[in-house]
Amino acid sequence: MIKDELRVKVFFIVPPEEFYIESYVTKKLDKGREFRQKLGILYVAGYLRADTGIIPTVIDCLAEGYNQEALAKIIAAERPDIVGFSVLTFNLLDCLTAAETVKKASPATKICFGGFHTTIYPVQTLSLPVVDYVVFGEGEFTFAELVKLAGSGKTAETDFRLVDGLGFKDRNGAPVLNQPRKPIADLDALPFPAHDLIDMNKYTFVLAGDAKVGAIQTSRGCPSKCVFCDIRMTKYRYRSEENVLQEIKMLKKMGINEFFLIDDTFTINKNRVLRLCKLLISENLGIRYKISSRIDRIDPEMLELLAKSGCYRIHYGIESGSQRILNFLQKEITIEQIERVVDETKKAGIDVFAYMMLGIPTETMEDMKQSFALIRRILPDHVNYSICTPFPKTHLYEQSLQAQNISDDYWQNFATRPTADFKIRTMNGYFDEPHLRKLQDKALRDFYSSPRLIVRELRRTKSLKQLLLKAKTGLRLLLPRNT
Repeated sequence: MIKDELRVKVFFIVPPEEFYIESYVTKKLDKGREFRQKLGILYVAGYLRADTGIIPTVIDCLAEGYNQEALAKIIAAERPDIVGFSVLTFNLLDCLTAAETVKKASPATKICFGGFHTTIYPVQTLSLPVVDYVVFGEGEFTFAELVKLAGSGKTAETDFRLVDGLGFKDRNGAPVLNQPRKPIADLDALPFPAHDLIDMNKYTFVLAGDAKVGAIQTSRGCPSKCVFCDIRMTKYRYRSEENVLQEIKMLKKMGINEFFLIDDTFTINKNRVLRLCKLLISENLGIRYKISSRIDRIDPEMLELLAKSGCYRIHYGIESGSQRILNFLQKEITIEQIERVVDETKKAGIDVFAYMMLGIPTETMEDMKQSFALIRRILPDHVNYSICTPFPKTHLYEQSLQAQNISDDYWQNFATRPTADFKIRTMNGYFDEPHLRKLQDKALRDFYSSPRLIVRELRRTKSLKQLLLKAKTGLRLLLPRNT
């Protein structure tokens, strides 16, 4: 089909936030969280534009400050043919409410849900009355094929059945799922995310130094075995270092000099990391960036080149200071490794951000004390204590259900019948959720009330916008929980 023959108006919507489900992160941080670019949406939008010539509209209600009324006015005026949502379990209720707003303002508009929640619960999502289509798995190819069907007027069931990764409703309203689409093998073949379709000035990261930060994903999947992770042992694929460099250059032309490489584990392929670092050093772009890494996927050689190429912070998934708990989580790291790698990272001149969990199934107060003691020993520059919330379909969740003889799959129940009274479950036999929240708040308050840390952040912050954002977040951590 010739691109200019398509006459389909496509919108992507990040919904207003009306329903709050307190997650593993403390509410104090959730309330003040930064607005990050939605790379999943931008990747699908970028591929759609390149493949069909259609330029979609991205409406990020959170970043723009739009409520349902404002959204309804836009939809009534524009009347898009298809509206796509990237759905997480924690924003499912908001996506449904926004989808209902779209349908009321423009009844002929078709609603397509994609994203991780849709991928793990495709039938349940498609069975919701307001949803017309679902895209499960990676969405670039599938959504573009759906749009091309709509543009060509091919809406028969036989046409829809040819699109891998697509779910639709038959003539009787029953959900139909096609076969899954294989993961995209060549990530370099994808166009860059459509960063130009959003106002980059509206997005930032609390712990960034600059007011404008670009998010880049250089790989997909993770081969590690951590039992709590929802991408455990998935097919790992990565973009070439030259391809990543070109996206950095493109964003730099848009005025961005600070980046977050959001890969779950950026350092899985050492040789690739070294090659990218050398490219960045030779190009001398004057950028700063931060990454996430496993403790066992980094070494002094890599740290030296990361620092020289502009890496200023590494986020490590440490999780616990108890070796018993680390083994339970199948982290495949040791306390000795943690202490050594954190020390090596600091010596390389790179900040350390430690991710820790509280309330892990089987975790006792003695285990927690070992975690607090580890943090006091290694003294990371930043730490986040999250509440362990076994996620749907993860090995930890299934394991916890069996261990506690629970037949009620509460995540699936919520996916089937989403209601505003939904609450997460922590599944720790020693501490209930209120107790864990108190421990979480105290641990964060004790760490971030350090004068040393406050002074350092003030010195490193380059913009008034970032200073105000950090100040608000810091005050939330220090104030009592009900404020």
